[in-house]
Amino acid sequence: MAHQHPPRARARSRAGGGERTAASGVLVTALAGGAAGRVAPLRGELTLSFLNRLAARYHLGLRDLLAAITETDGRQNVAGMLYPDSEIHLNAQARERVCALSRVPAAVLERALPAWTRAEPHAHYPGGPAGRLTCGEEAVAPWGPACPACCAARTGRRVPARRYLAPQERVCGHHRYWLMFLPSTGGLPVPLASCPEVLQAHRRHARLLRRTPEGEQAFDVARAITGAWWHEPWTADEDIWPARLEATRPAGTNPRWWRTAARDLITYPETVALARMLASRALQQRTVTESRGHLPYKLGELPRLLAELADHLGRPWLAHHLAAVTHGPLFTWAHSCVRGHTASASAARKALWAVHSAHRPRPLSDLLSHSPAADGTPPAPMTAKRLRGHSLQAERAFAHGLAHARTYYEEHGHLAVPKEDTPASYPLGQWLANTRARHTRMPAHQAAALTALYPWWNAPWSTLWQRIWHQARSHHQTHGPLTPSRGFPSTSYNLGEWLYLQCTRYPALHPEQQRLLADIGIDAHAAAAARPRRRNLKASAEEALAHARSYAVEHGGLASVTSTTVHEGFRLGQWLANQRNYQRTGNRPLPAGRAQALNAIDPWWCPPWHLTWQRRYYRVRDTAAGRPLYPQNGLDDATARWLRTQCRIYEQLHPDQQRLLTEIGVTAEAARTVQSPAPAAKARKRAITPPEAKPTARKTCRAPSTRPQRTQRARPAAKAPTSPAAAPAARPSPKPSAAPKPPAAPRSRLGHRPDLVPGFERALAHARAYAAEQGHLAAPRDTLHDGYPLGWWLFSQRNRAKDRARRGLPPSPHLSELAAIDSWWNPPWDLHWQRNYYRARDHVQAGRPFDPAALTPSPSTALGTWVTRACLQYHQLHPGQRHLLTLIGITPEVAHARTRRAHPWRTAVEHAQIFADTHGHLAAPRDTTQDGFPLGQWLNKQRYRTKTKGPTPAAHALTSIDPCWNPPWGMAWQHAYQRARTQPHTTASRRWLTKQRRAWPLLHTDQQHLLTTAGLISI
Repeated sequence: MAHQHPPRARARSRAGGGERTAASGVLVTALAGGAAGRVAPLRGELTLSFLNRLAARYHLGLRDLLAAITETDGRQNVAGMLYPDSEIHLNAQARERVCALSRVPAAVLERALPAWTRAEPHAHYPGGPAGRLTCGEEAVAPWGPACPACCAARTGRRVPARRYLAPQERVCGHHRYWLMFLPSTGGLPVPLASCPEVLQAHRRHARLLRRTPEGEQAFDVARAITGAWWHEPWTADEDIWPARLEATRPAGTNPRWWRTAARDLITYPETVALARMLASRALQQRTVTESRGHLPYKLGELPRLLAELADHLGRPWLAHHLAAVTHGPLFTWAHSCVRGHTASASAARKALWAVHSAHRPRPLSDLLSHSPAADGTPPAPMTAKRLRGHSLQAERAFAHGLAHARTYYEEHGHLAVPKEDTPASYPLGQWLANTRARHTRMPAHQAAALTALYPWWNAPWSTLWQRIWHQARSHHQTHGPLTPSRGFPSTSYNLGEWLYLQCTRYPALHPEQQRLLADIGIDAHAAAAARPRRRNLKASAEEALAHARSYAVEHGGLASVTSTTVHEGFRLGQWLANQRNYQRTGNRPLPAGRAQALNAIDPWWCPPWHLTWQRRYYRVRDTAAGRPLYPQNGLDDATARWLRTQCRIYEQLHPDQQRLLTEIGVTAEAARTVQSPAPAAKARKRAITPPEAKPTARKTCRAPSTRPQRTQRARPAAKAPTSPAAAPAARPSPKPSAAPKPPAAPRSRLGHRPDLVPGFERALAHARAYAAEQGHLAAPRDTLHDGYPLGWWLFSQRNRAKDRARRGLPPSPHLSELAAIDSWWNPPWDLHWQRNYYRARDHVQAGRPFDPAALTPSPSTALGTWVTRACLQYHQLHPGQRHLLTLIGITPEVAHARTRRAHPWRTAVEHAQIFADTHGHLAAPRDTTQDGFPLGQWLNKQRYRTKTKGPTPAAHALTSIDPCWNPPWGMAWQHAYQRARTQPHTTASRRWLTKQRRAWPLLHTDQQHLLTTAGLISI
């Protein structure tokens, strides 16, 4: 028995904080005299609990002992707050003092106390011993009170202690105690004399852990399941838990408080029984077989599983109670069990035993404010806490998405939203798809909110199936019962085909899909009697003709219908293309009535000429507006050009085409008039004819303009013979091509024909106006400026300029006008880059923040993305591009600074480049550092990321440095190859090369190439 502490020291220990230093002196004196004796630790004891027992042995308060252990220059060096459920971490110097005070070697304390060397706290004051106090269920591992009888037998004193406890250690079977954890207390040992089922469950729990490797994981899942049941309202049939709760409640304890605190104790037998069931491979296989490969929508689809649960837990009513459950830890386990049979073994087991944060039981510190008073007074109400593991931002995002989902449901009656739909500019389809993907991990209140809105929001079949089912249900409600045996005659063809397809697949459908089909009158008997949908050709033709009539009324004809035209949801273009094909080929002649109906709608729905001519004719006819059309009537260029072409080939046109042209004023006489030289053309001809040829030209112009006379004048008369004798021998006149050509007429200064000058000047005026507005001519191809297609005109000018450059011809003189407007109107690089540059230039000229080196604008914006890309490719750009970038402040130094800040991997690539320049490869060992940078570790991370997620920009840069930086074989082979390449004469290299020669047929082709090109192995 240890000696008692001197009375004077006891008095000092009871004094205030001002006498703690004196208490430390007394403690040191007692230690020197060996008054306290040895204080042995308990296995798994908390460090603070051991210090509490040590302080009791010295008859000191815990605070006094901590002050003595951590004293530095008269000041206590302990961080944190001291609570009844705290734990302490000591540094090495403080641990030495504890070893000296307790007379226990450090090795013994390290084995007994799990947190003895777990952390090395930093001292507030330089040097000396230090400690840090922590508390809370997140910071301290699960613990509980040590069994009072076991502790007294082990220490010889009845001092309470606390130990780290695993779930199977919560029960002391020898003394029949449940070692309950209670926050803000030292724990509560609960006698189990009235609960023998808890002791039996403890023995089964120990056997489960010994026999099943997954027993611990199964217990965690079972604890989540029973914890979820515990917090639900109990049914009237539940009488086991209330009786057990009353039997274990200490006298004078508030019943409501005890129900919250005793959760793990009361549910322990059911948790162990459930864990034994879930860990059974036979039960898992039966669950997969019972599901028939379908992911469960609710637990009622697995009746055998629920029956076994009810039988093992002694609750016959439980199967019916769980049948409608569509969420929670038990549903997640069943879902993972069924889904895991198609995944790899490791992934399936990992998903099977995963307990997500939303399903874990809430910590008691969130549910209990403090212990009740001894007289049973209930504790003060606790402030509601947010669920752990769920951020406030995520809750707000869910509430926002739920509001949009509610609006969509009120409008459409379902939530089978296509993934790409964005009603009211909100990506509801994507939000629902993401929510369905994580529906097994959702908090219970979120899943309940969506289920209350629409029960089938997370159906295990496609949303397309659900949308078509809603169409079928609407048809059923509007038109009466469906008749599968008659081929669904009242439905549309597509809906009837879909319903018949469901009937043929009925046995393989999900049970809930079968129930939904039964709601619209298609049960198993009706599905077996279903007949395929028969297309009503007459009704289909009438529907198509109705759409054709409507389209013709809107557009004035059917010529503008292309194969892709869709009119009010009907594919009119495809149907009309088929009718035209039948009409022209004759392989499948059209019914006379249908052809007559189409002719009545539009006589030229299928003309004998190309539809392009007919469409252009209708556009020209609409332009006429009841007046005659002539190319000289001030029409636009395209219309005048088309009319001029029709006049030129008038004699070659189909008689019906000529008749159609006559309706808009283009008669045969008008066509012949257009075919003759126009007055303007004659005037230009007079202007450019040489002086000696002018009289002849004027005579020719005054001659009649009939075609025969033009033909005769085109052939020049033979010269008169110089003498009569020569007349008979005169030869026929030479061919026109042999006659001397007149001198070429001087061309316009702009390089255009004189008749194209007005059009060019008009386009140039639009270009000047556009450049004055935008500051450049990098206009997109579809740009319209005051109705003029300026984008297409500039596109054609660029193409012509590039074509002349490819053929080695000098640039057209008229293009200098465009260069005067914008010197970069036709850059040698992509025009998209040029437009982005002008946006950046305008950004700078507007005085907005622009500092590329400081990541302004941000790389997350469109302009910032372009600036970052330009900086990355700076040294690969055209000199003109670099010049333009310099004008807005992007120099080589700025580009380098931005790329390093926007892409930190650029710094690592630079280190890799230096290493490769030095060693000739990137097969760096894992512990390689380059100028202080951990290059080896970074390269390993890049290899793993490339193999799992695909190539990254860093991977592309590394490939350009060393193509074999990430080979398809192991890096051990690559390291050995580099050693053999640099040191081929060592023993290890020769041995490795011999091994490669023996395994030559098994090597990769690239491995063989490396060995042969390096000269290590000759073949």
